[in-house]
Amino acid sequence: MSENVEKGAFFSSIIKAAALSVIVSLVGALIFALVLSFTNLDSGVIKTVNQFIKILAVFLGCFFFIKDNAGLFKGLISGALSAFITYLIFALISGVGINFGAEFFIDLAFTAVIGAISGIIAVNVKKD
Repeated sequence: MSENVEKGAFFSSIIKAAALSVIVSLVGALIFALVLSFTNLDSGVIKTVNQFIKILAVFLGCFFFIKDNAGLFKGLISGALSAFITYLIFALISGVGINFGAEFFIDLAFTAVIGAISGIIAVNVKKD
């Protein structure tokens, strides 16, 4: 029974971290879209800000929900999961369609690495 509880806690923290990451990404993208409606920014700036939003979202998800141990693996999985879910949501919203091309896999790998780093930081920061 203890093993099942541990597995449940392991996956629960991953799901919660990914969910918070998705929510922060959506809110960040909406706020940035509002800013874009009032400004005329270069496409390079837009890509940079979108990456920053993604990094911040994954970090916050990991920081608040990954605890105790296995931060590398929990962060890696939650980062990849949040990238996958966010991609699906934005693909559906934009109406462009789902295309699992090279750009998607690069983004997935990038977000997974950010998640892994964030998970390591999260388990090593003392939480009261």
